[in-house]
Amino acid sequence: CGVIFALNLREYDSTLASSTSLGAQIVVFPEWGLFGSDNVVSSRNTLVPYCEVIPEPDSSTPLTDPSSTVGQLAALAAKHSVVVVANVCEVVKSQGSALVYNTEVALSETGALLAKYHKNHPWYTDTFDTPPHEEIVTFTTSFGVRFGLFVCYDIAHLTPVRDLLEEGINQFPYSVAFPVQEMEKIGFRAWSQKTKATLLASNLGDSGSGIFQKGDIIASVGRTNAKFAIGPVVVDVRD
Repeated sequence: CGVIFALNLREYDSTLASSTSLGAQIVVFPEWGLFGSDNVVSSRNTLVPYCEVIPEPDSSTPLTDPSSTVGQLAALAAKHSVVVVANVCEVVKSQGSALVYNTEVALSETGALLAKYHKNHPWYTDTFDTPPHEEIVTFTTSFGVRFGLFVCYDIAHLTPVRDLLEEGINQFPYSVAFPVQEMEKIGFRAWSQKTKATLLASNLGDSGSGIFQKGDIIASVGRTNAKFAIGPVVVDVRD
């Protein structure tokens, strides 16, 4: 798995260089983007080598462990001075056993871990564990925007989406692996219109990614040669 990680991190580095040169302040990567395919996540045995222990968030202290995946993501965030949201696999040791979570991390421009969220509704329930309690996770960036986290299949459930919206959160970086063509123009746009929220959707493969705000498509990329979507977002602060 080390070779796959290295290749994908190199692609992340390239994407961050290109997007920040155009003024990006936050970059979102897809669900399972570091793993590479469904074949890895469909089996616990094939997934576990990609998983690691992740520290608790601490916005004041940059991560410095170059041997960990999250540490390398933190280094990329600091290198390009940009907030990075990425999908990883976390192992949590509990009472002599190990729990495996589909985990979203948010890293600051200095490489500090701003937040981590365990996917409440994993698609592969034989591979990933379900958190014992619902998690409501938000983080605030240096540029003053508060974001809420959920991953892929979570969007089809009331929790945690409803609770985040009720807290007044309406900016969502969204890592997803949804192999449906034109998904960016159908599902993501409709969701942003219904919730009157902003969705920064990063979809695995060529099924469609983009930036959607209250039903408007700010930017999108589907079956094209483009590597990422980028665009300006007007922040709507709710009381």
